[in-house]
Amino acid sequence: MYRYYNKNGYDVMHYIFYSLSEFIDFLKSNNVCSNVFSDPSSISESYDFTQTRSLDEAMDLCLYGYHDNFNKLIQLKLQLEKYVKISSKRNKQYNDYIGYVPDVKAYLEGNPLSMLNKVSARRKKLDIYLNTSFRGDTPSESIYNRGAIVLTLVEILESLGYSVDLHLFEMSTIGSQMHFSEFILKRENERLNPQKLYFPLCHPSWIRRLNFRLIEETKDATNYGWARNYGIPSDISTIRQIIELNKNDIVIPTIDELNIRGIDIIEDANNLFEYINQQSDKDFELKKIKKFNK
Repeated sequence: MYRYYNKNGYDVMHYIFYSLSEFIDFLKSNNVCSNVFSDPSSISESYDFTQTRSLDEAMDLCLYGYHDNFNKLIQLKLQLEKYVKISSKRNKQYNDYIGYVPDVKAYLEGNPLSMLNKVSARRKKLDIYLNTSFRGDTPSESIYNRGAIVLTLVEILESLGYSVDLHLFEMSTIGSQMHFSEFILKRENERLNPQKLYFPLCHPSWIRRLNFRLIEETKDATNYGWARNYGIPSDISTIRQIIELNKNDIVIPTIDELNIRGIDIIEDANNLFEYINQQSDKDFELKKIKKFNK
């Protein structure tokens, strides 16, 4: 879905995609606006900058799966989970006339309430918005640490009784024009899929080939400044002016803004959670686990 609208002084070019296949299909079915982008960076950028040899390779990795060093992300996530000290909110079980499984003991005793039923706690909806941009000199250790922390964060929130939508996004500006690409890659009724999220979370070509290509195909990106640097990344205050948030929704900014250094994942996790607590409603339940202690 694409919308072009004015908000807070910006002419916003806003894309929303609900799957990676929808995104790649869109890129393949549209053309570069050659009047602005005479030398598209999505094609011409080097392997050193993008870690892919072509736009087609980046599309294939995004669509069919990127596996190199995937275990590194999972190991970091497991390392972090060792320090998560919080119990899940479990559904309460009780005897009833109807239910999902028989209570054999109650049946043998002639109890008419011989079925086990359960009451599901009402889940609260929450959206996480993750800015996937990072500087060209950002260490890979910082990128992987943030990825592992975000995956763990989603699972923690769901254990606390939240239903989570995970939005990955990129937002940048040239003058009064803003390009805002949003990807809802985990819906509230879906289980977290680390493999699907691995390429968008950890691979440079997610921004440096695929998102560049999306900008190149945007007909409303008429300012020639887009072709020079593909926009200036928006800071957190600008992001919050554009994204409409509910009180407990979370915006996770860039790696630099979070002070994620990639040296100690526990320290990086504490920095991210501390940032969330400072930005969130005072009653936000994540405050219960804001510090991981070794």
